[in-house]
Parts: sequence; C-alpha cells; structure tokens
Amino acid sequence: MQHDNKLDLKYIVTMPDHKLKSGIDFIDGINQLGLILDYCVQMEKPVDSAKLTSPAIDVAWFKGENQKFPLFIFEIESSATNSMTYNPMKVFSKKNENFEKPLFFFQIVLEGGQESSRIDDLVQTYGTYNYRIYRVSLNESQNFLHDIIAQHRRIAQNLDITNLIKFLFISKWIDFDLKLLTNHIESLDFEKEWLLNCYISLSSHFTEFIPIASEYLRKIHTDIYSHQNKIRYHTYLGNQWYFPIHLGIIYSSTDDLYFKEKAVKQLIYWQENNSYMTMIGPHFGLNQDYDEFLIWGAGGLFGLLSSLFVDNINLRLYFATQLKKIIYNLKPDFKIPNLLWMLHIIPPNDRSKSIFGFITKEIKSIGSFSVDSLQNPPFLYHDEEFLDSFMNRHDKIFSFQTLMELKAKKPTPDNLLTIKLACTLLTDNNINNELIQNLVKLI
Repeated sequence: MQHDNKLDLKYIVTMPDHKLKSGIDFIDGINQLGLILDYCVQMEKPVDSAKLTSPAIDVAWFKGENQKFPLFIFEIESSATNSMTYNPMKVFSKKNENFEKPLFFFQIVLEGGQESSRIDDLVQTYGTYNYRIYRVSLNESQNFLHDIIAQHRRIAQNLDITNLIKFLFISKWIDFDLKLLTNHIESLDFEKEWLLNCYISLSSHFTEFIPIASEYLRKIHTDIYSHQNKIRYHTYLGNQWYFPIHLGIIYSSTDDLYFKEKAVKQLIYWQENNSYMTMIGPHFGLNQDYDEFLIWGAGGLFGLLSSLFVDNINLRLYFATQLKKIIYNLKPDFKIPNLLWMLHIIPPNDRSKSIFGFITKEIKSIGSFSVDSLQNPPFLYHDEEFLDSFMNRHDKIFSFQTLMELKAKKPTPDNLLTIKLACTLLTDNNINNELIQNLVKLI
C-alpha cells in the first residue's frame, strides 16, 4: 500500500507476440496497472507449465510470487478474428486440478468488433463465467477500468488511488472519464480515511482534479468535527491546520454564496470558539512547537488563507488583526516574519491604512527593513541567519499609497492555481522558496 504521492513504477519489457504498437502499448499499460494494484505480473504465462507446447496467456496477475494460478487473466486481441475464440477456451476448458479458474477473465478487442458474431458467440458461451469482452472501438475502456477496480475490491481494501490516477493521467494509456472513475472508487468504499488525502495530493499535480477534490470536501464537510477522522496527512501543516485551509479551498472553489458564507462563519467560529482560547493567538508557553509556529508559521498560514479568501476584504483585515495580537507579545526581531506577511495580507482598501501604520511603526522600532525579504518571507522554517541578514538591511519602506498601487496592479488570481498551491502545502513538507514566492503573488 502506497500513499507517498510519488509515481514510482517499474517498467516491464513486453514479449514480442503482439507485433502492432497498439497491442504492445496496451499490454504495457496492463502491466503497470497490475504493479500499482500490488500484484505480481507475468506475461506469456503457460496454461500448462508441464508442456513445452502449452498455449500461453497474454498477461496474468498473481496475488503473490509463489501463487500457482493467476487471479486475473488478460487477453488482448488486435481485432475480432477467429483466433480470439480460442483464448477463453484454453482456460475454461481445463479441469480445475490442472488450471484453476481465474477470479476474472478480461478479453480486450482493440480494433473493430462493433458487429461481430464471434463476440456474440463468446458472450453466449462463457457469459456464465467471470468473463467479459471489452471493445475499445466502442468506448468500453471505461467499463474495463471500472471492472478491474471492482474485481480488485473483492480481495482487497487497499487501493493506491494517487499512483493509479497519476499513471492514467501521465501515460494516456486508456481513455477514461475522471469523474465517473472517482465516483466508482468512492462507491466501492476504498480507504475512506485516505481518500481526501489522495484527492488533495492529486490536485497539487493536476488542476483537472481540483473540482473533484473540492466537491468531495464539500460533501464530507458539514461542521468542525464531521470529517476529523477521515483526514490523514503526512505534513505538519496538513495535520495541525487542515481545517481552516479546507474551508479556504471550499470558499475558493465555488461561486455558491451559501457555501462561501458558511465557510467564512465556520472559520471565524473555529478561530474564536473552538476552544477556551483562540486557535491562533498569543498563547506563548503552551509548548515549544506552538511557540515556534507563532513566530515562523502564523503569518504564512494567514497568508495562505488570505490567498484562498482573496476577495473577502473583511476576512483579510481580520487575519491581519489576529496577527497584530501575536506581534504585540513578541521580541522585536521575532516580529519580522509576521510583519512581512501582514504587508501581503492587508487588502488594497483604505481600511488597511491603520494596520499599515501599525506595521511601519513596528518596523521603524526594529530599525531595519528588507525589500528582498518581502518577496520571500519565512514560512514554517527556523532561520536565524534570515533574521541576522534582515537586521543588516536598512531599505526605505514604501508609503501606504505605493503599497496600494502595487496591490491594485496585481492580476486577478487564478482560483485553480491558488487551490493547487494550497493542496501542495497540505501534502508536501518541502516548502521551498518557489512555493513561498508563488503564494506571495497570489495574495
């Protein structure tokens, strides 16, 4: 079982039985799919290993290396010819003691077969077995993919959804409808506690997946605790702060005012009423991790939320106000990360003027400012060298009018890119300078 968000597939060299490139490519795809689903894959498997002249199966999937008989059999036909009628017969005609029947037999016709008596005869003859024919020319690839996953579900609860869909996207191996596929996966109840994680991870790679992840998130997210036990991330940001980020994704992914207003209300409730104190506030001394988050991470988190709620002026001002409370309780040099993020968070609006006044007053009291640092403020990493470098810079801070003009010139953020960045930060511990710079551009 893999949930590491990385596509790591071992390619198998196909046997030369299929001369046409379409057949070779299709077999390669079945091989890769078998590896992703954690099967032992074998090509040209003899039906009777004791006979040198035994007919062979194109592709066989075994549950384990030492398994004698395959669970799944695949026969790939270039076209609907007379020879295709022999392929299921060579398996189903054998006695069980010589060759146990597979859990399922897949026969795929790559070209033609739209109106073929051979196919009708095969269906009539072997239709009572776990056997089916799929004609690629009739767009039955989706059914083929669905049936593989459904048959896999009969023997396993695990499905490496992330690598499966990455493979389908990247390889272009088979035509499929993404929404139909994910609906099918959800209906089979594969690993619910990992499903959202997989969807968010895939959204960090493919913008096409964002509408599906967002819809699923809205579906399971009814209140603060509704999906608490359905979330698993491998990152600090994902484990500790997924709830407000999920709300931001819901807000940014929809034009429905009901969902938008609900997300804003839930976020403020989470911040102010979810505990006996605010969730992100000047509560130093609780533990070292939280103290370090307040210094190095709070500003970046509010910056990320500001990018997701970018058109909500009231909420961005709210975020800036929450950061002010933290800054009041910090030593001067430790105020720097949050002050830099506040300059990005405040919206291009006259109501930001008083907060800008607070920021400039704090910066003047520190006695240093760095324009370069403004483009790359620290986020969730401890860098004393950054503070030392900042303290040695004495750039002139711009005026409120100049800042507002710079913000007004920014292009309207692309919501898909914003959500993609948020999904990356939820699932990837490598928060590098490029990610931070892209986030700054989106606020």
